[in-house]
Amino acid sequence: MSSRAPTSARRTWRRLDRRVLGRIAQSAAAAGASWEIALQIPGHGQPFFAPIAAVIGLGAQRGRRGRQAIEMIIGVAIGILVGAGLVEVAGAGAWQIVVATVVTLALATAAAAPPVVRVQSAASAILIVALHRPGSNPALQRLVDALIGGGLAIVLARFLFPVDPLELVRDEARVLRERFADAVDEVGVALASRDRDQAARAQELIDGIDDRRLEDALALARDVARKAPRRRPLRRRLDALGTAWHELELAASDARAIAAGALRVLGDDSGDAPRLAPAVHSAAAAVRSIDPERSRAAAEQARDEAQRLLELDGSLGTAVLAHGVIEVAEHALRAADAREADRRAAEELERRRLRARLPTR
Repeated sequence: MSSRAPTSARRTWRRLDRRVLGRIAQSAAAAGASWEIALQIPGHGQPFFAPIAAVIGLGAQRGRRGRQAIEMIIGVAIGILVGAGLVEVAGAGAWQIVVATVVTLALATAAAAPPVVRVQSAASAILIVALHRPGSNPALQRLVDALIGGGLAIVLARFLFPVDPLELVRDEARVLRERFADAVDEVGVALASRDRDQAARAQELIDGIDDRRLEDALALARDVARKAPRRRPLRRRLDALGTAWHELELAASDARAIAAGALRVLGDDSGDAPRLAPAVHSAAAAVRSIDPERSRAAAEQARDEAQRLLELDGSLGTAVLAHGVIEVAEHALRAADAREADRRAAEELERRRLRARLPTR
């Protein structure tokens, strides 16, 4: 019991890394600033929704904060229009709240609006009806609050502190690369030990690799680089690394051939199975390394070893495995070239920044 407490504390502390603490600080600062800005509007009352809007806008996952702030403003506007129109026609009451909720959710759903738009439209309509008092104007106040809090969130997320798009994809690529390399290494271990059950488990690991998160991260990163002015210079680097990450996805697909070939070899009770293991381990090393030179060396070694296997053994299992290794090696070589291009783009970007800082004569 005593050993679990320090482990849990360390896990909790790791969740509060510098990046997370920075986002918390931005949300807190935006909440306070939006409150003060809204208070400067004459007759605005208690602008409770302005700081809430700022926190909602900045509370989205990395890369989606500016978009969520815009979606929130849209949702609030829809809800205000529906709620204010309903109050004007039928007054306030329980059945009006029911109607307002149904109408806003139906409109947002029919328009295929994101969840934030649907929730905020319904919540805004409910508040407009519920808080309606003769002579008051909660609709205008809530809209102004949304514009202040959401606008401040957009400024912070898109202009002052935009997320690093390269970092968005690197995190997902690292997870995919490590899972892929571990699974392929597992095939090599199974071949070395002639363990067909272990090879079957490795095949399940490869089949379970999901590259959709990497695709989503890449699409989100490109959106950030396109819309955040501070991140636009990174578009060339993102294009170069996008090629590397695409090759990683293709390599994960071709790894299924390695596992299938290993299962066939081991199913034939071949005593030559351990001879295939080095090529498989080299393919895993080629994908695991992010250093272009090391990756190239491992990929070339894997390709040469696979070619020798094809020359020495014409069996179907060996052929399937060797061709899988060759394909993975080719993907790793193209990925290494893309990372080299990224390095050159990063150096060129740094030179431009240095030139921009030099005084002009």
